[in-house]
Amino acid sequence: MRVSREREIVLNIQTRIRREGTYSHIAVREALDEAQKEGLSAQQRAFIKRLAEGVTERQAELDAVIDAHTDRDGRKARIKPVIRDILRMGVYQILYMDSVPDAAACNEAVSLAKAKGKGQLAGFVNAVLRAVARENAASSAAGDMHGARKTAERSAAAAGLKDENTKEFLPAWIRELWLGQFTEEETDALTASMMEVRPVTIRLDERLGKEEQEEIISKIREAGVRVEPGRFLPYAFDLKGAAALQDLPGFKEGKWAVQDESSMMAAEAAGLSGGEIVYDLCAAPGGKSMHCAAKLAAINRGGAVFSFDLSPAKTALIRENAARMRLSDMVIAQRDARLPFPEGERERADVLLCDLPCSGLGVMGKKRDIKYRVRPEQLSELAALQKQILEAGITALKPGGTLIYSTCTIDRFENEEIASYIENELGLIPDPLAPHLPQSLLARSARGAAEDDREEKTRAAGSLRGHHLQLLPSVHGTDGFYIARFKKAL
Repeated sequence: MRVSREREIVLNIQTRIRREGTYSHIAVREALDEAQKEGLSAQQRAFIKRLAEGVTERQAELDAVIDAHTDRDGRKARIKPVIRDILRMGVYQILYMDSVPDAAACNEAVSLAKAKGKGQLAGFVNAVLRAVARENAASSAAGDMHGARKTAERSAAAAGLKDENTKEFLPAWIRELWLGQFTEEETDALTASMMEVRPVTIRLDERLGKEEQEEIISKIREAGVRVEPGRFLPYAFDLKGAAALQDLPGFKEGKWAVQDESSMMAAEAAGLSGGEIVYDLCAAPGGKSMHCAAKLAAINRGGAVFSFDLSPAKTALIRENAARMRLSDMVIAQRDARLPFPEGERERADVLLCDLPCSGLGVMGKKRDIKYRVRPEQLSELAALQKQILEAGITALKPGGTLIYSTCTIDRFENEEIASYIENELGLIPDPLAPHLPQSLLARSARGAAEDDREEKTRAAGSLRGHHLQLLPSVHGTDGFYIARFKKAL
């Protein structure tokens, strides 16, 4: 039987993630680009994306299903990595892709095993998947939830891969981390939101006039993409059903950039009025730098953006993106953010953007393998690095200048505790965020502002607290993102 090209590509993605350690979102994006060059249709590419992301996101659950059907006498079966990848794909199709008949999922998996030179294990693959399908069909006929999923949940809870009382699979330590900050109900909502399919969000260049913005959005819709306005910002739009972003109208011409609305808030929080010198310390791929540069250009009162990162590869990426966005005036340079600025380069910046390396727990909905890569012991290491960069970075900030600290994580150690360090150890002054954020965001975040009687660890999820805000997908519909604003004393 001929192997479907779509499933072959998904298996290649899974193999690359496993062998090379490539992040899933990068492997998927590059595979989709190649699939388009091969001439695969938009429907085929959508299938690849759905299956690849689903297998990665629900890996713990899928493994629990497989183990429940292969373990014998309490002993874990030894399954070759490529066969486990094939089984994961098959189980995901059976449980979560109603458009794929169970027989097709089984047959395609058998064909993949044979194509990969594992024909002697084709019968094993077939037996496991058909057992999963039978169990699933029987429970569905009885009006019960997926029988295979129930088995997986029991196995996963016993292995510490999920809490026995929740519906979603998440490493237990992450759930405990969030339970230390939010209520159980808020933690459940946050976990569930991370499993939802998220749209791609784009930022239209603010230098564009209203008519030109409307024309670009109209052309993207004509290309078969669903476009919906963003939640908070007039230049933010969500795209659904877009497979090849680089081929959509306006991308190559630099009329828009891919950027989550939460990330856009960093430039909003800076409160640019024109003429400012902006330093972005850990800038790659350049989204916040470009956003600030576009804002300054739209205001047209001067100013400049200096965009820094550690390696030649990262600065090259910033240059490539800035060139596409027609931002030739940005100054892009390689430097180690852990080192203080030399004496002659100090106190030049009016605004210092510090979006620093973090655990990335806020973007698990898009980077679906992060929850399997991050370890709890890394949080303290990241916090130490953040402190080192901040101590060095503020040497570039003018007295009276603004520091915007941000991360794409949901973790008190990397967020609120670092904000306390900035205030208490570095001596910067907390500065209110509210004057710089859109009213719609303030309204969404206001529900917890008056809840001072709650314990600190369970302050209302997503509430604005003076100079800092934790954005949450379950509250704001964005990535999980933290922003804090400070002023340097005169």
